[in-house]
Amino acid sequence: MRAVIYARYSSELQRDASIEDQVRLCVERAKREGWTIVGTYEDRASSGSSMVNRPGIQALLTDARTQKFDLVMSEALDRLSRDQENIASIYKRLIHAEISIFTLAEGEVSELHIGLKGTMNALFLKDLALKIRRGQRGRVTAGHSAGGLSYGYEVVHEFDAEGNLIRGKRRINAEQANVVRLIYTEYVSGKSPRMIASDLNREGIRSPRGGQWNASTINGHRGRRNGILQNELYKGNLVYNRVRMVKNPETGKRISRINPKEEWVTVEVPDLRIVSDELWDGVQEIKARYSQQPAHKSRRAKRLLSGLLRCGQCGGAFTIVRPEKYGCATHREKGTCANSRQISIDQLERRVLSGIKKHLFDPELLAEFVREFHREFKRLLGSSTGKRSHSERRLAQINKQIKRIVDAIMEGTDTPALRSTLLDLEKNKVEIEDNVAAYVEPTVVKLPQNLDALYFQKVEQLQEALNAGDTIRCEAVSILRSLIDSIILRPGKERGNMLIDVCAQPEDLFLLASGGFSSTDRRMIKVVAEEGLEPPTRGL
Repeated sequence: MRAVIYARYSSELQRDASIEDQVRLCVERAKREGWTIVGTYEDRASSGSSMVNRPGIQALLTDARTQKFDLVMSEALDRLSRDQENIASIYKRLIHAEISIFTLAEGEVSELHIGLKGTMNALFLKDLALKIRRGQRGRVTAGHSAGGLSYGYEVVHEFDAEGNLIRGKRRINAEQANVVRLIYTEYVSGKSPRMIASDLNREGIRSPRGGQWNASTINGHRGRRNGILQNELYKGNLVYNRVRMVKNPETGKRISRINPKEEWVTVEVPDLRIVSDELWDGVQEIKARYSQQPAHKSRRAKRLLSGLLRCGQCGGAFTIVRPEKYGCATHREKGTCANSRQISIDQLERRVLSGIKKHLFDPELLAEFVREFHREFKRLLGSSTGKRSHSERRLAQINKQIKRIVDAIMEGTDTPALRSTLLDLEKNKVEIEDNVAAYVEPTVVKLPQNLDALYFQKVEQLQEALNAGDTIRCEAVSILRSLIDSIILRPGKERGNMLIDVCAQPEDLFLLASGGFSSTDRRMIKVVAEEGLEPPTRGL
């Protein structure tokens, strides 16, 4: 009997030696049974509620498909999985591969164990979660943190009379508390979170995660009530059960969901207060003022070039930084990029589209358009006549086959197969004759002599489409955006000047003007959106 061992422990808080203990016990049992251990699979610090992030169990099931062993050993069934769906799936796959399961706790595993123990293990997980939340709530009621460390505080290591560690105790970190008070003071005085983050980064103050500050760290999430400006612990209130963590069954990752406010638990902890009531109320009043309008109503419609813009100095995104103005997001959010130049949406769109339009009027591109027009015209004409020629050739072949079969039948070779083939050929003949009869001889069309004028007309149609109604403009915008790889914005030498490079495929720009022809040669070019270019229609 070829046996393999599977061992797992759940938490990083457990001893790593737990794996070795499980393996040792299984090896001893295998010796008594006379089984040969041919491999060991393990998952360290991995929850039994999911199989997604457990490479050990995945490898075991993969090897089981090729029947590399006859038996799977484990300390208990819950080592394989505590989830009802997963344990049933493991059992089903192994039984299909004619592989048995044996555990030290249950012995040889059957369908009965899968049903009963699977249910018990699932209930154990649910009961364990309830006990953990009950313990956390008890710590919160005592004024201790249920988990996590907020910025501005540090962990206190104290022991009770029995020598056990008192979990959740916190005290104020004076240095970080000063930063918190500074953020609140500056926000009340009129500074935006972006400006505050920029100042903190310039002064070299580390963020809560040790990196750079940004506006979202200070603002937080309105629904979850987190972030520096919404953390009620700073005013002496410890809030528990704002969110709950659930595991996505598809990915195995934990995601947070907001609990109803009536389920939140709030406990006063005055010794952990960092900001005064006056500062706290001032901040909340300002935030309430800005949050009157629902977020989904305040979002701007997607602009023509949004998402394509990049800063030429830091490589970061160019986004809306002021009403109707684009600017470097890194400069605004973190203050680590020196590119402070801004450009109006109207001016940027006009310059970019004018640059593209100027490129489309290039004589070399015009010549390529004429050549491609001729090639496409010949192809379409040849395709039409070629289809009729092919149908006529096929019809002649079918007539010959029919004649041979008829001759064979008349000479006495009459079989069911011959008659069946003859019926199929007659059906094909009728279909092809109908197609040939429906063919209309193409009208002789002369190529236009003024192809250059036609090309210029198509370029102008681009402008008309972008100035048309919502439906047509939306389609034109979608096509244009798909053809542009990126738009790089760099500060010019003169004050307020912005240099713009549009990176695109020249063949794609030609495709936009020609209306459907393509080229196999792919070359990246830069279209310079010059300062002086102005299209005929404002807003293009």
